[in-house]
Amino acid sequence: METKDAIYGRRSVRKYTDKPVSDEDLMEVINAGLMAPSGINLQPWYFVVVKSEEKLKELAQITGQVFGKFKPVLDNRFSKNPEAIEETKEFLNSMGGAKVCILVFLLKDNYEDFTTVVEGTSAAIQNMCLMAYDKGLATCWLTAALRVGIGEELRQKFAPDKGQYLAMLTLGYPAISPKMPPRRDGRYIII
Repeated sequence: METKDAIYGRRSVRKYTDKPVSDEDLMEVINAGLMAPSGINLQPWYFVVVKSEEKLKELAQITGQVFGKFKPVLDNRFSKNPEAIEETKEFLNSMGGAKVCILVFLLKDNYEDFTTVVEGTSAAIQNMCLMAYDKGLATCWLTAALRVGIGEELRQKFAPDKGQYLAMLTLGYPAISPKMPPRRDGRYIII
């Protein structure tokens, strides 16, 4: 696959098949994240790969709290699309049946330049999304738990000696093929 095919083809998928992700493919996805660029080469990320059925259930118990707190945002954003709100509720409660979830934390607290470490960590997440797509896998990059204040609970449960929780990726084989949402105009200028 060419890079541009992964960039243009990747979608956020919220429903997965029961097919397990191989350890080999999982490691390629993780290693793609580890290869990301970062400001002054801090490599500020720490990934917790949640794969066991027991731990996925524990994770779902925490993420299930997100919908109630996030619903006002969804009501505002999708006021004319109640189906999207219901789909989001189902997804947050079940992680779409994903066989793997990758929790993304900062390696430590108290970086001098928080913006720089978030940028580097975001590059790592994008690398993982693109590698997953290259492997025939799908992802969904979730930030709602951080937005509604559940990030610290996730950190305490899954990475108590690491830094702030930033995001989660669901990972698995797609059960659906979402269409690309329209791209918005006015997002760049060439001068």
